[in-house]
Amino acid sequence: MYFDESAWVALGFIIFIALVWKKAGSAISDLLDKRVQKIKNDLEEAEALRVEAEKELKKFKSMQAEAVNDAKRIISDAQEAANRIRNAASEKANESIKRREEQAKAKIAAAEAAVLSELKDKATNIAISASKDILTSELNADIGSSIIDESITQITAAK
Repeated sequence: MYFDESAWVALGFIIFIALVWKKAGSAISDLLDKRVQKIKNDLEEAEALRVEAEKELKKFKSMQAEAVNDAKRIISDAQEAANRIRNAASEKANESIKRREEQAKAKIAAAEAAVLSELKDKATNIAISASKDILTSELNADIGSSIIDESITQITAAK
C-alpha cells in the first residue's frame, strides 16, 4: 500500500488534531466542569442568601407588627390617661364650684342675719322712742319713768 504525500499529510493532520483534541478537550472539559461547578456553587449560595433574606424579612415583619402593636397600646394608654386627667379635672372643677356656691350661700345667710339683727335693733329703738314719747306726753313723769324702765327691761330681755 502506497500512500501519496497528501494522504500522509492528512494522516499527520488527523493525528495532530486528535492529540491536540485530547489535550485541549480535557482542558476545555475541565474548564467547563469548573465553570459548571462555579455556577452550581453560586446558585446554592444565592439560594442560601434568598432563604436567609426571607428569614430576615419575616423577622422584620414580625418586629414591624410588634412595633405597630406597641404603638397602638401606647396610644390607647395615652387616651386612657387623658380621659382620667379630664375626668379628674372635671371633678375638681365641680367640687370647686360647689364649694364656692356653699361659701356664697353662707355669706348671703350671714348678711341676711346681720341685716335682720340690725332691723330688729332699729325697730326696737324706734319702738322704745315712740313708747317713750307717747308715755311722756300722756302720763305724769313718775309713772311714765317707771313704765318706760319696765318696758326697756322687757324689750331688752326679748332680744
